[in-house]
Amino acid sequence: MDEMDEVDREIGKRYIVLKVCSVQLLIACIMKRLFAVFMVFAAVAMLPALASAKSAACPLSFGLYSYEQRSLLNAETYWKCDYPVFEPSPVGSIINAAILKAVVNRTPSPEQKPAAATVEAAANAFIEECEALMKNGKEHAWAWQSETTGEVLLDRPGLVSVSIFTYAFTGGAHGMTITQNMVFDTATGKQLGLVDFFTPGFESPLDKLIERRFRQMRGLSESEPLNGEKGGLFEDKIAHNDNFAITGSGIGFLYNQYDIAPYAAGQITVNLSFDDLKAILKPLPELKPMKP
Repeated sequence: MDEMDEVDREIGKRYIVLKVCSVQLLIACIMKRLFAVFMVFAAVAMLPALASAKSAACPLSFGLYSYEQRSLLNAETYWKCDYPVFEPSPVGSIINAAILKAVVNRTPSPEQKPAAATVEAAANAFIEECEALMKNGKEHAWAWQSETTGEVLLDRPGLVSVSIFTYAFTGGAHGMTITQNMVFDTATGKQLGLVDFFTPGFESPLDKLIERRFRQMRGLSESEPLNGEKGGLFEDKIAHNDNFAITGSGIGFLYNQYDIAPYAAGQITVNLSFDDLKAILKPLPELKPMKP
C-alpha cells in the first residue's frame, strides 16, 4: 500500500512539473508571437524613415510621361509634352508636383488665364483658345503650337537637377522659348535655392565670377562694355539669377530670351565649375566633381 502511495505521489509530482513546463512553453510561444507582431508594427512605422534614407543614399528612379493633343479644326494646332516623372514615394510625389507645375505654367495664354492643374487641362485650354479665334475669323488666327520637354540633368545621392524647356508659337514674327531649371533635395523633395549651396555674402563674388566667365565667352576685355556690340546685353552688367542647374561638373546659370539680352541673342548659359566656386560653396559632399 505504501508503495502504491509513493507511486501516486511521484506521478503527481511529474504531472505538476509537466503542467508547469506546458504553461512556460505556452507563455514563451505567446511572447514570441507578441515580439513578431511588435517587429511588424515597428517596421511599418519605420517605412517613411527608411524610404527617406534610401532616397538620400541612392539616385531616384524615373520614367518619361508623354501627352499630345491636336485641334479638330486644324491639325497643325497642337499641345504636347514629354517630361520626367519620378517613382511613387513621398519624395517623388513632391518633386513630381513641382515638375508638373512647371510644365503647365509654361503654356502661354494671351488672356493670361490661370495655369491649369493637369497637362490635359493645359492642352484643352490652349487649343480651345486658338479654335475660338479661328471660328471668329479674327485676323492672324493661325495655328498655334506648344511643345514642352523635360530632362534630368543630374540624379545623384542627395540631389536631382531637372530642366523644363518649352517652345510655343501663338502668332507674331516668331515663337518663344523658355527654360526653367530646378534642383531638389532627394531626402525631402524640397526645391533648393542658391542659399542652400553658397555661404552667406556669396552674391557679389558670384556676380564677379559670372561676369568674368561671360567676358571669356564673348571675347571681351575687362574694359569693354557688356552692352556693346560684342557683349549684346541690355545693360553693362550681368548678375546671378534663380534659374540655375547643378551638373556633374559645376553650376550653370541660364538666362532666357529678353531676360538680359534681345530675342536674337537666344538663351544664354554661363557655366561655372566647382573649382571656380570653391571659395563660396558650402562644404556639401554632393557638389564634389563627378563624371556626368
